[in-house]
Amino acid sequence: MYKIADEQPADAGDIEQLLDLAFGPGRLNKASYQFRDGVDPLPELCCVAHDGGRLVGSIRYWPIRVGRRNTPALLLGPLAVDPRRRGEGIGRMLVAQTLDRATLDGHRIVLLVADRGYYEQFGCIAAAPFGFSMPNENPDRLWVRPLAPGVLSGISGEIKPWRSVRGRGRSRHLAAAQAA
Repeated sequence: MYKIADEQPADAGDIEQLLDLAFGPGRLNKASYQFRDGVDPLPELCCVAHDGGRLVGSIRYWPIRVGRRNTPALLLGPLAVDPRRRGEGIGRMLVAQTLDRATLDGHRIVLLVADRGYYEQFGCIAAAPFGFSMPNENPDRLWVRPLAPGVLSGISGEIKPWRSVRGRGRSRHLAAAQAA
């Protein structure tokens, strides 16, 4: 039986091994990684799943900006589950718990890159029809999850890295998100 917990610094090595196992060595070449380079994930939204002492799942969120107004948003991913443990609900639990946290923390929008199917169960919808785009990414793979009513009517545009918050904590990102 697995247990969900906040990611700890000691989990970093195991998470990298899990990501390599789940996505392969080419994962760092994906377009979404350019938004993670040089930016710390938001620790309050990063969780892991352990079974005994073994890491079996991980999820992270990163601050990003959207559109000409540089609206704060979240980039979900990667979500990784040990391939031998897929189908047990580990990924579903990680996504559900962290989306709830993001909503309670006052975040307004989550974007992610994925193939059609899995994330729709969490209320994610195609992002391109709402005017979202990610450089060097297939528009059909970009998804959005609004965390507040009506938020999609006021936010759109190209996704950009959030380099200006590097090394700063959640409070600055959250304050910017709430002010937007």
